[in-house]
Amino acid sequence: MRRILALAVLHYVVTYDCAFSQLFRPVSTAAVRRTTRARPTLATASLSTKGGYNLDVPYREAAYDPSAADAFFRKRPLETAFRFAQLVQLSGGFVFSTLVDKVLNREDHVVEERSQQLLEVMTNLGPSFIKVGQALSIRTDLLPAPYVAGLAKLQDAVPPFSGAEGRAIIERELGISIEETFLDISSDPVASASIGQVYRAVLRSTGEEVAIKVQRPGVLYKVSLDIFLMRELLVPLYLEANKEVNTDLVGLVDSWGAGFIDELDYRKEAAATTAFSHAMQQRGLGSVTAPEVVQSLSSAHVLTTKWIDGERLAASNADDVPRLCGVALNAYLTMLLDTGTLHCDPHPGNLLRTPDGRLCILDFGMCLEVPRDLQLALLEFIADLQAQNYERVPEDLVKLGFVPENKIDELRSSGLTYGIAQMLELATSGGGPKGAMEKLVAKNKAKYRAADGSELSTEERQRRFREDWQKEMAKDALKRSGSGTSTTADLTNKIEQMQQDNSNVFAIPDYFIYMSRAFATLEGIGLSSNPNYAILNECFPYIAKRLLSDDSPRARGALRTLLYGTGDELNLAKLQEVTAGLESYTTSTSSVESSLGVSEEGRNAAAMQLAAVLLSEEGNYVQSLLLREAAVALDATLRDSVASTIAPIRSLTSPLPTPPKILASLLAPLALPFELMQATLELQDVDALDKQRLQNVRILTDLAGRAGGGSSGVAGGLRDIGVGSFAREATARSAALARIGVRFSGALANAQAERLRQRGENKGGKQSRLAGQLAAAGAETLERIANAITSLDQHFGQRRANDNSARGLPTEASSNSGRLRGSQNA
Repeated sequence: MRRILALAVLHYVVTYDCAFSQLFRPVSTAAVRRTTRARPTLATASLSTKGGYNLDVPYREAAYDPSAADAFFRKRPLETAFRFAQLVQLSGGFVFSTLVDKVLNREDHVVEERSQQLLEVMTNLGPSFIKVGQALSIRTDLLPAPYVAGLAKLQDAVPPFSGAEGRAIIERELGISIEETFLDISSDPVASASIGQVYRAVLRSTGEEVAIKVQRPGVLYKVSLDIFLMRELLVPLYLEANKEVNTDLVGLVDSWGAGFIDELDYRKEAAATTAFSHAMQQRGLGSVTAPEVVQSLSSAHVLTTKWIDGERLAASNADDVPRLCGVALNAYLTMLLDTGTLHCDPHPGNLLRTPDGRLCILDFGMCLEVPRDLQLALLEFIADLQAQNYERVPEDLVKLGFVPENKIDELRSSGLTYGIAQMLELATSGGGPKGAMEKLVAKNKAKYRAADGSELSTEERQRRFREDWQKEMAKDALKRSGSGTSTTADLTNKIEQMQQDNSNVFAIPDYFIYMSRAFATLEGIGLSSNPNYAILNECFPYIAKRLLSDDSPRARGALRTLLYGTGDELNLAKLQEVTAGLESYTTSTSSVESSLGVSEEGRNAAAMQLAAVLLSEEGNYVQSLLLREAAVALDATLRDSVASTIAPIRSLTSPLPTPPKILASLLAPLALPFELMQATLELQDVDALDKQRLQNVRILTDLAGRAGGGSSGVAGGLRDIGVGSFAREATARSAALARIGVRFSGALANAQAERLRQRGENKGGKQSRLAGQLAAAGAETLERIANAITSLDQHFGQRRANDNSARGLPTEASSNSGRLRGSQNA
C-alpha cells in the first residue's frame, strides 16, 4: 500500500508550495550536471520549423537531454505548475479512493474497481503516461500486481486531430501537392494514436497503396514536460514512500525518455524499418517482413510506407498462427541476439498475418540497442536453463544486470537458488502463468493429502506447500553457508530474515522492460492458440542455430553447457534436440512454402549451414567437439572388439604364482613378457564410461540404419535436414575433408592419451604398478603425436591461405561467415 501512498503525496505538494519552491530554486550548471545520468551521445535530428512543429522546446527529436530540460522548464514555472496541477486533478479521485480503502481496510475487496480506475487515469493523463503505463504493465516490483494487470489493457488510442490539418502538414513537411502526388487519400485518418495518425492513400505515379503517418503538432513539448515532472518530482516522491526499492528509477526514466523522444523522429523509424527488412533478408528469414519505406515521401514528422494488407496475428483464426508465433519469436531472438536492434513495441496491433501467410511487424519507432556482451550473457543464461544448470543462474543474473555483483553471495546464501530453480522448472512446462499454476496445484493435490487419503482444503494445502517451500529455501541457504546445526527457532529466524532481505537483492535493468514486453506479447499470442505453449522451449531452435554458428569463446562455453551439462560426457538427448532445433529454425523461417512442408528450401538451407560448420576447413568449436566424441567412441569400440576377440587369451595371463625369494631374480626375465601382456590388457579394459559411450554408438548406429522410413533422433534429424544437400557440400570440400581427417587423427591420439592418463592415475587402485608406468609413457608419446598432427594441420592451413591470397581468393573463414548468414537466401 505504501506504493499507492506515493500518489497521495502529490496533493500535499499542491497544498504546500515548498515542493515548488524547491523545484524552482536557482540551480548551478554543475549541480544540473551532477543530477544527470550519463548516456550515449545521440545524433541530433533537426527540428522542423514548419507548421505546428516550431514550438519552443528544450531539445530536438531523438536528442533527449535531461539537463537541458531541467534548465528549460525551471525558467517556465507557471507552465510547469499548470501541468502539474492537471496531473493532480486527473489523479485526485483515484488517490483519495485508495486512501479511503486503506482506512476502511477494504483494499482486497475493491482491487478490480481500483485497477479499472487506474487504467482510466493513465489514459486521461495523456500520451506520456499511456506509454509509462504500458511500461509499468510488467513491473510488479514497482506497483501492486492487481494494478499492473489493469495497466496491461492500456490502449494507445486517442481522438484524431482534424484531417484538414493532417493533409496540410503532409504538404508543408514534404513540399508537395496532395492532388499532384496522390490519386486518392482518405479524408479522415484510418488510425489514431497519442503520437500521430495514419492516412491511406494511392500514389499517382505507380498506383500503389501507401500508409502516411503524421505526427501530432506540439507532442514533443508535452512529452518533454511530462518526463521532466516524472524525473524531478514524481520519482523522488515515490522513492520517499518506498525506500526498499532497489531500482535506479531516475535512470529508468532517462532510459524510457530517451526511447520515447527517439520515437518522435520518424527518420529514425524509417531507418530502423529498412534495416530490419535488410537484416531479415540477409539472414534468410523469408517468412517475416516489414513495410517498405517510401523515402521520397518521408521526413522527421511524416512517414510513408507501402500499405500492408493483413489481420492482427492475435485475432486471426488461420491454422498457421502457431507457426507464425514461432516465426515471430525467431525474428525477435534474431534482433535480440544477433542484429542487436530490438523492436520495442510489439503489442498485438503491430504483428500482422499477411494474406500469403507471412508475418509483418509494424512500427519501429522505439528500438533498443543490445550490446554484444549482453547478447552473450543472454545466450549463457538460456543455455543454463536448457541444461537445467540452475547453480549457474545467480552468476547469469549478475551478468544480466538483475543482481549487483557485490550481492551475489547474498543471493546464494538467501536460498533463492532453490526458488529460482523451481520457478524456471514450472516455466519450461508450458501454459504460461495460468498453466504453470494449474500444474503446481495438481502436483500439490497429489502430494498433500489427509491421513485417510482424502483431499485437503485449499487453505491447508497452501499452508503445507508454503511451509515446505520455505524449509527447502532455508536448507539451500544452510548448505551454502556451511552450517547444518540450526535449531527450529534459528530456521524460522533465517526464513523471516530472507523475506526481509530479498527486496534489496534484485534490481530490474532498463532493457528488461522492453525485452519482456516483446516476449510477453508473443507468449500471449502463443497461448491463445496452444494452451501448453512454453516460450522458453520455443526459443530453442534459434539458440541451436546460433550456438552452432558462433565460434566466440563465450558462445563455445554456452554450447558446451548445453551439450554436456555439468559433466564431461555428451548428452545424446541434447545433441538430438540441437539437430532438430536447427532443422526447425530453418524450415519455419526460410519461406512460407518451406514452413508448410511443400518446399525443401528450409532443409537444404539447414544442410548448408550444418556443412559450413562441420566441414569447415579452418575448424571450429563444434567440429572439435564432434571429432573428440567420434574419437573416444572409436577408441572404445576398437577396445571392445579387441577385448571380445582375446577374451580366451586373458585367462593365460592370470597372475603367476609368487616364486620363492631365492628364485625370484632368476625367473624375473621369464615372467616379464607375461607381466607386460597383462599390464597392456589392463589398460585396454572397457570400463563403465566406455560402456556408456558404446551404448550411444549403438543407438546412433541403430537410428542410422532406419534410413528407409520415418526416422527420429540425431540421425533422423540429420537426414531430415537434407542428406543430399549435405553430401553435395561434402563433395565440394575435398581439401577440407583432408584436413578434417588429419584433425581426427589428432583427436584420436588425444583421446587415447587422456584415457591412459586417467588409467595411470589409478584412482580406483585397479591397475598394477607396471600398468601405471606403461600408461604414463604411452600418454606422453601420444601427446607428442597429437601435437605434431596439430602442427601439420596448421602448416596445411597456412600454405592454403598463402595460395588463396596469391590467387586473390577469399579465405575460408570469410567464406564460411557468408554461408552461415546467407545460406538460406539460396
